[in-house]
Amino acid sequence: MEDRLLDKIAEPFNLQLPEYATLEDMIDGVLPAVAKFSEPTLLGEESYLYTVNWVKMTDRPGATAVEMYTFQGYERGELRVVTDGLVTAQAYEVEESGKRLIIGQSIMRDSFLYELSFLDEDFLILRRHGNAANMMHRYLFFCREAIGTRLTWNEALERLVDKYRNSQFPLLAVGVVVAALIALMLYLR
Repeated sequence: MEDRLLDKIAEPFNLQLPEYATLEDMIDGVLPAVAKFSEPTLLGEESYLYTVNWVKMTDRPGATAVEMYTFQGYERGELRVVTDGLVTAQAYEVEESGKRLIIGQSIMRDSFLYELSFLDEDFLILRRHGNAANMMHRYLFFCREAIGTRLTWNEALERLVDKYRNSQFPLLAVGVVVAALIALMLYLR
């Protein structure tokens, strides 16, 4: 009986994510749960977009190259891409709303429009604008360099979920303390 009670109490903290076959499937499954914790826009000179070196995560089999992305400039400028030490550049521009971003060879040539899906100090998820049925890769998923160079794509997404899964713990702890105080007051009465 005691074991069952402890299992019931621990259940919310031991949630297991289902297995996902692809990066995009897992992002689709994870985003609804974590989207409310995202920064609302890419605007602001201190935005994580500009202050973090981002490592692009991929689920391509056999892909071992580390691609690091650094956004140089505020709202528009150069996107420096370092792939296993080889430095190249692209252009980027944040639209006025702060929720959309154009990335490409130049702003008007060979470029794509992405929408902000998630941003915090450790993770960046951009969703390509348009009909998902017409594109092979809908998302760009980036992690802070310290995370992206150590973890695989699914481990990184699990870390994202774990980071915010326990965000309700303080509420639960406060509820338990309040319930204990009420029980103590009723007992001493």
